[in-house]
Amino acid sequence: MYKIYLIILFLLPPLYLLYFIAMYLRTKVPFVATPKKYFSLIFKNINITPRTIIYELGCGKGDFLFAAEKFNPQELVGFELSPLHAFWGKIKAKGLKSKVKILCHDFFKANIQEADIIYLFLVKPVLLKVWQKLREEAKKGAIVIILSDAIPGVSYKKMIDTNPDKKKSSKIYIYQL
Repeated sequence: MYKIYLIILFLLPPLYLLYFIAMYLRTKVPFVATPKKYFSLIFKNINITPRTIIYELGCGKGDFLFAAEKFNPQELVGFELSPLHAFWGKIKAKGLKSKVKILCHDFFKANIQEADIIYLFLVKPVLLKVWQKLREEAKKGAIVIILSDAIPGVSYKKMIDTNPDKKKSSKIYIYQL
């Protein structure tokens, strides 16, 4: 029996690594979760009401959405291409009896017209393509929150420095469409 455990122990890490490499090759986006310490900075700078609809594009396991749920928005929807992360987020939502919905779906093919707030943490090349989608499909007045990179040539409503004491710290950009 212990041989089975040893085989599993040695096979799981390389299989997990291969899965991440395959997902990166498919999406061109590595899996990097938003540091939870940034959530309070974001939530201090946006207004979430009981009628707010929040979407996260590339939600991973849905951490941002679960954190936003404490503000009691109307709806929280995450789009994630990785079946493993989407599954984990769905299990977490079920276990917490949460109203967060995680969809294993390509957000480029998703209808985003309902969203009042859209959160993204993506690499710049993908971010530029997403920005086109947002400009064309998101509702006028929607708030777009982006961690890490500003959209070149587009004025942001607010920029939040996550660690002003450091020269190179992450930035959070808030746009209004």
